[in-house]
Amino acid sequence: MKRHNTITAYKEESRFFYFACSLLVVVASLYMYFVSESVMHVVMRKEVDSQIVEMATSISLLDAKYIEMQHTVSSDIASLKGFAIAKEKIFIDKSDDTLVVLKN
Repeated sequence: MKRHNTITAYKEESRFFYFACSLLVVVASLYMYFVSESVMHVVMRKEVDSQIVEMATSISLLDAKYIEMQHTVSSDIASLKGFAIAKEKIFIDKSDDTLVVLKN
């Protein structure tokens, strides 16, 4: 009878051992999977950051080109309507203080 009890105890211990080994394999596999996923996401993030910088540069260049073309168009339209560049600049002088009174 005692032999039978010790044999069952060893069977339970062997079951725990195999369960622990399989759990260790599963945990190690999950660890490797998540590490590889994190590395892949870091690499993808760096690629996206470089694409963002390229797009921002492209947008800045297009914006500068747009502003330059906008000024060219406005000066062309002004010259078509007969406007010319002022040679003498006139400035308003506000040195004299005046009093303004409104009547109600």
